Amino acid sequence: MNKLLGLLIINLFLFCSLAQAKNFDLRKVSNVNAVCNDGNIATYHFVKANSDKWLIQLEGGGSGWPAKFFKDRDSYLKSPAKKRKISDSAIAEQFYKLGYNVIWIHYCSSDLYGGNHINLIDGKKVPFKGRLIVQSIISDNKKELSKAQDIVIAGTSAGTYGIVFNIDQLKIFNNLRLILDGVWRDSYQKSAEVKKPDWFYQTDDWVPYLLDKMPDHCEGDFYKNCWVDRNTLDKHGIKNAFIIMNYGDPYNFVTKDTQKEKFISAFKSDALYFGGGFSIDAKKFKLEGSVKWGHALLTQSKYYKKKIDGESLKTLINKWVNGEEIVYIRY
Repeated sequence: MNKLLGLLIINLFLFCSLAQAKNFDLRKVSNVNAVCNDGNIATYHFVKANSDKWLIQLEGGGSGWPAKFFKDRDSYLKSPAKKRKISDSAIAEQFYKLGYNVIWIHYCSSDLYGGNHINLIDGKKVPFKGRLIVQSIISDNKKELSKAQDIVIAGTSAGTYGIVFNIDQLKIFNNLRLILDGVWRDSYQKSAEVKKPDWFYQTDDWVPYLLDKMPDHCEGDFYKNCWVDRNTLDKHGIKNAFIIMNYGDPYNFVTKDTQKEKFISAFKSDALYFGGGFSIDAKKFKLEGSVKWGHALLTQSKYYKKKIDGESLKTLINKWVNGEEIVYIRY
């Protein structure tokens, strides 16, 4: 009876905590060198659920390469985070309600979370410190993360690259799972049969600008060791991941209807291998995403909760979180 009463009290406390929390806390990183493009110390969103389960979300936002694109980037993507509601991130809200502590890493470095250097743009020194920012946030929360029974790292678009560029810092934790939204390179996308975009051949241009130099674990070869693909996850011992790549996504190399079947087959193979995946014909099912069609789905509720044949990405990830193997493909 006493044990039952104790459980009721714990559940009531958790319910009250969830009901009261509406906004993220805003935390400043402890490393004074971990600054945004504007030179101000980076901040991140945090909400505590008093559990040993964690979600770390790396938001998307493209990159500042080449320099002419950096100059046109919104100030939101160059400066520290501002106060946000928990509901501003659909996946963060979902996981918080599931009892997860949440860290939402604001993207303000324009470097795919991979830099720790200075770029000279129009005669002005601009910090590109994304990797240092991630490193500082992980360090500031390392004590609690080290005790976690479940850590889910969710990256969208640029955030998926952020996971790979910082995977050496993340893989030290036990019970690590990944959600990779909007960038995935299956074997068919990488094949000679599929035409690559122009930037694919310009490694020498974007690497020194965005990263200065690649992290050591990339071993000097991004496409061999740090692409968002099965090889990279295998290399770092990642066994459990939920991957999202849709036909119609402008960042999918596969663009022709005649290639669709081979893409589906290759994606399905990877999704089954890691135990989770979502791929649809996004234009056919009118799933826009933050970029048409179907790119970047984790943050905005209208995309995350949109039902396709009775299921939404939210319900599918909920099942995956609870241990089900979910591979959802609709074409």
